Amino acid sequence: MHLTHPIAPYQGIAPEDCIFVTNDQMIEIGMGSLTPFWQPELYPEAPMHIYMQLESQPAGRNLLLGALLARAEQIKARQGSQGKVRLYTQIAPENWEMTNFFTKSGFKADDSEDLYHFPLPIWPAHPPVTCNYASAALRTPEEVQGFLSRMNASRITPMDADFLGQCMQMEHFTAIGYYRGANPVCEALLTGQGAAVTLVSMYVRSDYRRQGFAKSILGAAADILRPRGVTQVSARVFSRNAAQVGLMRSAGATRVRTLTLLPGIYI
Repeated sequence: MHLTHPIAPYQGIAPEDCIFVTNDQMIEIGMGSLTPFWQPELYPEAPMHIYMQLESQPAGRNLLLGALLARAEQIKARQGSQGKVRLYTQIAPENWEMTNFFTKSGFKADDSEDLYHFPLPIWPAHPPVTCNYASAALRTPEEVQGFLSRMNASRITPMDADFLGQCMQMEHFTAIGYYRGANPVCEALLTGQGAAVTLVSMYVRSDYRRQGFAKSILGAAADILRPRGVTQVSARVFSRNAAQVGLMRSAGATRVRTLTLLPGIYI
């Protein structure tokens, strides 16, 4: 078995963060890559994450995983992270072979992205007296990029302007927030058709959490959507995020299914 790096960036990934494994006949049998990013808003206890992609025939998996783990340690040292760093990957729920492989390799199946459905909230919106409630400003490219930047700070998979444009074309597009002066405190994005909408993204600034902002902004959105005939909301929730799961519990949500498994290991 042999390990090699590409000579140039591969699919936007730096050569040193991409590894190919070949057999003794120099036939490629697998590849893996690492993508580091910071997520202090979503997971303050371990703000640095490294996403690992690993696709390989069984003969090359252990060698490739070992090389990726070693490279992840180098990335951690290069970034100067002193705390825990979570290395994680993504697996389809029905892929028992790869689930068993990662479990035997020390990864914990302690996170997943789950689909929830819940009825449109009936609780009232009670914005704090120090904040103003308003539609999110999306008139200029600068305002759009600012909105996306704030939303993406609390997401693992970032949204871009094209995706936001698709959301804006739908019948029930709603982007609202609470603002203290010109400073956003909490914002939510929902969109959909007919009687159902999707809670695409929502965040509350870390210094304003545990003050009821999340429930209040959902209540405000419900006041907008109820007269349009909306009755149901769907949301994608990370099971390791206690705040997201708690909000679903408050909303009386039902977990429909697991969309993807996100096993990880701390390094």
